[in-house]
Amino acid sequence: MPTAENLIERKLQRGGVARSPLPEPDFIGETFARHLEEGFRLLVKTMVSAMVLECKIIKLADALQDISVPTMLGLVEVEDSKAQGLLAIDTDLTFHLIDLMLGGDHAAAPIPITRSFTSIDMALCRLPLETMSTAFMAAVASCFGRPVTKQLAITAQRQDITQVRIAPDYVDVLVYNLALDIGEAARAGNLRLVLPLAALDAIRAAVQDEVVDASADQPHDLWRVQMRRAAATAPVVIDAVLHRQKLTIAALEALRPGDLLEIPAAAPDEIQLMVAQPNGRTAQIAAGKLGVFQGTKVIKLDEAVDRRVRDQLQHVL
Repeated sequence: MPTAENLIERKLQRGGVARSPLPEPDFIGETFARHLEEGFRLLVKTMVSAMVLECKIIKLADALQDISVPTMLGLVEVEDSKAQGLLAIDTDLTFHLIDLMLGGDHAAAPIPITRSFTSIDMALCRLPLETMSTAFMAAVASCFGRPVTKQLAITAQRQDITQVRIAPDYVDVLVYNLALDIGEAARAGNLRLVLPLAALDAIRAAVQDEVVDASADQPHDLWRVQMRRAAATAPVVIDAVLHRQKLTIAALEALRPGDLLEIPAAAPDEIQLMVAQPNGRTAQIAAGKLGVFQGTKVIKLDEAVDRRVRDQLQHVL
């Protein structure tokens, strides 16, 4: 019969990891990607596509071993907590972000230059790092269906992973690896978020405190959580309107195949994105321009979605 010492030795050799304190880490990852797209789109003024490559819990040593030097690193700390995490933007993506934020051509994809980051580079990339931390907390809020009072604050920036120690190497961490494509030329690079489970515990505790303080007529039960998630992932039909024109009834009746309807030259630059409302009404939520991307017709947004729409969705969810 194995002794207690042998059992402990076996468990240590297996190198198992704990479970995430946050529910639905995959759902949080996908929502994280969507918020990243919105945030980075405002920074680089062009289309952005984010995709989750990996979502897993591993040891900190394994999470950091393949981070190259230099990499744009941001040390983050959960508000009112000692737990630290790490944000990482790889060299290629850092080059593209700096180039685009300084007015680079969206339709070109220059070859990234690997070099040490200057103080100007570090200052410029603080915005993308803050966008990452804000996007993650927004994703957590979407998962729980309520705002999270704690925030991830950036405490320092580094470019050499050997200069960073956020926790002992054996600590379990949640890792999100994401790929980002930017612009018509599909500039690409990777992002990484590394958070020890202790940091996630602090975030979950903040949410639970909010639940305790919530009014009794708004219970945070399983049914409400599932309904919020279902509503957040429900498809919404968006109509892209190129042009509107008024015709008399006689002109409408006289329309035949082959007839030409005149469209103003400015119409492709004034596409309206409309969403249906009750009683057959429609409302404009954004505007954009008609263009081409990788051989496909696309609409490039010129403005963010109407703030009133976002506020209403946040209130409902």
